[in-house]
Amino acid sequence: MAFLAAAWVAAAGVTACTQNSCEHTYNCGDNNDYTERNEGPDSGSGSTTAPSSPGTTATSSPEEPSPPADAGATLPTDTGVPSRRFLAELPAVQLEPSDTKVDEGAMVDGDSYDHSITFVCDLYCNNGQGEKPQSSVSFNLGGRYQTLTLKMAVLDSSPDENEQGTFEVYLDGESQGAKHVGFGKAEAQTLEVTGVNRIRLVAYRPGTVANSLLAGVNAAGGTASVLPHLAWLNPELHR
Repeated sequence: MAFLAAAWVAAAGVTACTQNSCEHTYNCGDNNDYTERNEGPDSGSGSTTAPSSPGTTATSSPEEPSPPADAGATLPTDTGVPSRRFLAELPAVQLEPSDTKVDEGAMVDGDSYDHSITFVCDLYCNNGQGEKPQSSVSFNLGGRYQTLTLKMAVLDSSPDENEQGTFEVYLDGESQGAKHVGFGKAEAQTLEVTGVNRIRLVAYRPGTVANSLLAGVNAAGGTASVLPHLAWLNPELHR
């Protein structure tokens, strides 16, 4: 009977599969080979996987990183320049005479101003030969600021209640007009400085003794010398 069954199968053109030649396959070909492999119940998904060609490595496409949430936002430009800065914190370009003090404390009408520019002479003003006894100091702005705010005043330390000072601001060499300020009468000023490269502050007291010789003459005659006690109070730059 077994011989007859084998003959019947051969006559029908069907090639029998051995038990282990095509294990876990969907199709068992005429030569006991297979085209697809059944991963069996342990695969977890039930899907089929085509065999890789020899000499090749299967790779997956890398995922592109997601852009940050604010990728489309415009970030502020860091100019390195603070939005507000005291003028006296900048290095002085020109400081004449030495009686001018930069970034000093000043007291006016009982109020303290810690970043001021003062002009105080003891016996006479320390000016160069033939120079007017005045304070002149310059700073470079580099066109980085828009406005300058300041106050001008005679210091509380002045022994003369009738003292009056003259203050003048120059922007790139152009005078912004002289201001005459008396004792106990601080005057505020706001200046447009957009695009300005250099600022110069000039202050003096009219009639100031100009040299040591005149100071000696006044002292011998019992006359008090006219001396300045002036200040630019906390000049501040704004961007």
